[in-house]
Amino acid sequence: MLKRLLILSIPLLAGACATDRHANTLSESAVEGRAFAQANCTGCHALDDGVSPNPDAPSLRHAVRRLPAWMVEGSFERGVQIGHTTKMPVFVFKEHDIANLLAYFETLKDKE
Repeated sequence: MLKRLLILSIPLLAGACATDRHANTLSESAVEGRAFAQANCTGCHALDDGVSPNPDAPSLRHAVRRLPAWMVEGSFERGVQIGHTTKMPVFVFKEHDIANLLAYFETLKDKE
């Protein structure tokens, strides 16, 4: 019985290790930025290269490669204007939210 349980649990444990590998390589700021994006952006955008829920919204990985970081940062400071329609929700960023998002976006640029 124990041997059977061990055999069945090995693939689950291996999958969990593979899933967490990327999260462990992110800086604390990038982890916070990813959490913000997960909570606020995934209604329209895929986080990585997945299919976005809104067909008009690119994945965040694709979106961050379109513009330089300084332009994205300026857009966030003004309330997210670049490339968005009136359907875009209004964000009230707290301290460090923009820096955290930019740190996460850099990790998306680094992935190939």
